Amino acid sequence: MGSDMGKKTFLIMVAGLVFSLASFCSLQPAQAAAPVTSSKYVCLLDSASGQVIYGKNIDEKRQVASTTKMMTAILTVQYAGLDEIASVSKHADQTAEYTLGLKTGSQLTVEELLKAALIKSANDAAVVLAEHIAGDELLFAHLMSVKAFAIGAVNTRYDNASGLPGGRQHSTAYDQAVIGRYLMTNPLLKSLVGSKQVYFKHPQYSQPLLLNNTNSLLSSYPGADGIKTGTTNAAGKCLVASATRQGRQLIAVVLNSYDRNGDCKLLLDYGFNNTSQVLVIDTGEPFKEIFFREGETGILSLYPDQDIYLWMGDAPLNVEKKVSLKYDIKAPVSKNEALGTIQVYVEGKPVAGATLQTASAYSQQPAWAVRVLNGLARRWGLFSGPTPF
Repeated sequence: MGSDMGKKTFLIMVAGLVFSLASFCSLQPAQAAAPVTSSKYVCLLDSASGQVIYGKNIDEKRQVASTTKMMTAILTVQYAGLDEIASVSKHADQTAEYTLGLKTGSQLTVEELLKAALIKSANDAAVVLAEHIAGDELLFAHLMSVKAFAIGAVNTRYDNASGLPGGRQHSTAYDQAVIGRYLMTNPLLKSLVGSKQVYFKHPQYSQPLLLNNTNSLLSSYPGADGIKTGTTNAAGKCLVASATRQGRQLIAVVLNSYDRNGDCKLLLDYGFNNTSQVLVIDTGEPFKEIFFREGETGILSLYPDQDIYLWMGDAPLNVEKKVSLKYDIKAPVSKNEALGTIQVYVEGKPVAGATLQTASAYSQQPAWAVRVLNGLARRWGLFSGPTPF
């Protein structure tokens, strides 16, 4: 009898332990939703807001291989017409692989060169574009660096137009996302990087060549619409990928990846399936209350002039709210008077801002009341030194 009771007790304990483990495991899927990538340098960006949704080592400087050609293309459409004729120099002819074998003296349109550079990642085509626009590849690379800084990719430096390894050439996962986002605002470039195949009029061939896009994600991921691959020994395998679903576009970047397609799929899936917008700044709630000596209430409430939402999921994000206020306030204060600002940062990057303003008017406090408030403040030791209000 005692033995049977002991067995029952043991079975009940085991069942309880199994139930506890099952209950614990049932709470874990949310944690598993955060992407686990082979790459240590990744960034997922919401294209509309520019907000970082997920990232690892997003500001680590790395070689980025042929993703460099995104900026080459951006500068090309800024400074050259598609029908302009560019000549292949000896320097371009001697560019290291991968190339399309463009020969010295050959002539091509800028549009054809863009196809070769973006779709097939031809290094010689990128050099021809650089020399056509700036006369010198190194000067063009300097213009690329300036442009990158101007659009917010402040940790990027170029030494050439192709992405071949350079001692001082580098970028970051975040910067590559910023550059990719910028490229996708140009209809022509967006169309090119989203094309699975294009015909290229090679000057050495009588018939156009069919070029297949090096970005195979275009064929394997629903909604994929760009942008650029890159591979060198120094950079590893890199991919800047874009995908759009139900009007929402995400930019995923992986550098030095063992599985760039798989890593980008994980990032994009996380963004589309496991993030939602969360209200972090509410116009209906006072964000800041400050002492107001001259006001009849003694307290002045400030409200943001717009709601601010952030895309958030299970992966932790570093969110900061930086406030700038005008403290030297004189009565009377009118309704909706701007007295400060708030800026929201995610992973150290500015995302959105709002003006802090009054929701109602504040009339002036009678002089005797001001003196009483000052006296009480000093008596209670609320402030030291001159009364701040």
